Amino acid sequence: VSSWAADAPAAKLAPGPVAVTGKLQTGIMAIGGETTGTTLSVSGQGTFELDVKGNKDVEKAVAALNGKQVKVTGTLSVKEGVEVRERRIIKVDTLVAAPASEEKK
Repeated sequence: VSSWAADAPAAKLAPGPVAVTGKLQTGIMAIGGETTGTTLSVSGQGTFELDVKGNKDVEKAVAALNGKQVKVTGTLSVKEGVEVRERRIIKVDTLVAAPASEEKK
């Protein structure tokens, strides 16, 4: 499982299992609909799209934690897009509020 802290040096994650912490944002729109509508902004790593469809517990957590620091586990894949050249998408297994020690200060 790839993982990092907010102050770790930036390293591009390889597709596969990941555990990441960042700021959750929902309601995202993109040209041509090239987005899952949910993103995670991770310090030093940029932004990942989150695929939460089909997991009712995760969908509820996303609605409750929008705008907050969260910890996500899942599987990272890279998909080529038309408007967005490289889409980094995490198929989410778990999404929980980040422990206070992992929140941005």
